[in-house]
Amino acid sequence: ALDHDIINPDDIFAHVTPEVLAAHLPPDVMSNVLASSLRVGRMSSEVILNAAGPEVLSRHIPPGVLWAAVQAAAERAAIPG
Repeated sequence: ALDHDIINPDDIFAHVTPEVLAAHLPPDVMSNVLASSLRVGRMSSEVILNAAGPEVLSRHIPPGVLWAAVQAAAERAAIPG
């Protein structure tokens, strides 16, 4: 979905909230997210996605949370379910 511009980082992190990240990301990944945010001086959807990566998110974030983000983006893009 990211590769085809159906979903963007803001769409993902509307569902993958800070609480979800803190509860599910391993400490080393969370440290990388925080370090990346401090390095650029802000925490944003793009910074989090670059620091954690889609592969890491897909391994650690509950599938229902990620699917909700994809589903919302697909509905907005009028892609039939």
